[in-house]
Amino acid sequence: MAIEIIEKPFPVAGVVFAWAMPISGDGYEIPLFEIADALENPDISVWLHLNLSNSQIQRWLENTPLIPERVVEMIQEGVNLSRLERIEKLNDCLLMVMNDFQQEFGEESGDSSLGTLWAIVTPRLMISLRNNPLRTTDKLRYDLRGGQLNPASAIELFHELLDLRAEHLRTLLAHLSEDMDDLEEKLLKGREFPEHENLGRIRIQCSRLRRHFSPELIALHRLLKRLPYWFSDEDKNRLNDDLDLLSYLVQEISSLYDRAKVLQDEQAAHVAEFNAKNLQVLSVMTVIFLPMTLITGVMGMNMEDLPGLKGSFYEVMVIMSITGAAVYAALKLKRII
Repeated sequence: MAIEIIEKPFPVAGVVFAWAMPISGDGYEIPLFEIADALENPDISVWLHLNLSNSQIQRWLENTPLIPERVVEMIQEGVNLSRLERIEKLNDCLLMVMNDFQQEFGEESGDSSLGTLWAIVTPRLMISLRNNPLRTTDKLRYDLRGGQLNPASAIELFHELLDLRAEHLRTLLAHLSEDMDDLEEKLLKGREFPEHENLGRIRIQCSRLRRHFSPELIALHRLLKRLPYWFSDEDKNRLNDDLDLLSYLVQEISSLYDRAKVLQDEQAAHVAEFNAKNLQVLSVMTVIFLPMTLITGVMGMNMEDLPGLKGSFYEVMVIMSITGAAVYAALKLKRII
């Protein structure tokens, strides 16, 4: 894909990070005011991490010849393509809408709030766009600055992005699995019931993760069948590895969801058994005290001082018997007893 010279100055205000990957290796961070020159240099590959909420970046996307107009239209529509099981391949450009974990400062690493990351990949350029800070892209740029990663091309950098996201997902699932182990241990010991809120939270998180990552897995499988021509055999093999890892993680999500569901059912059964035992004790106590209550009530009736009921003890007892028989017949007729 031929890259034309950019006439307008690059909007540095919306740049989160820029990284250069020379053919010779030893990548480096690009100063903001040198980004335009780096994009024109055919000897280096570039990663641009941009803030999509910045209006200058939005205008630059509309005017730049680096990516097709159709890709820009899809981004402007704001459609989460991964949920529609789609990855767009247009000429030399690959657009993937990824699910990533939001960077909530001060929150625990086990947080599973998801955000959207647009990744545009060409033979020597990767542009990532997001509205809010995301964990994977932040971790990627920290590793690049620290020298832990040294990709030689845009597609290799894209694989590193997928690997880091999978690693964070695996860490999150490990934390959820540990929480599930603790809840199962509590239930097996029978000393106390696991907190319903914690169990419900795990199940909701697993449901959300499966709902987002399963369609993305299908989209990656479809991409593997129609890869761009500039994907080498090594890139194809690495994408296969990424798919295998994501498939395993999606299975782990489903397994955790099923464990949470079984544990909720088991907890409900334990609660029902506990309530049944309490009701049985109350029923036995009621049966024990019923004769005493009946005798006390009958013998305690004082009808001598009531007008019209003097000397009518036996008549009142007959009325009580008829009323009791009528209630019993009604319950029997409705098959309640």
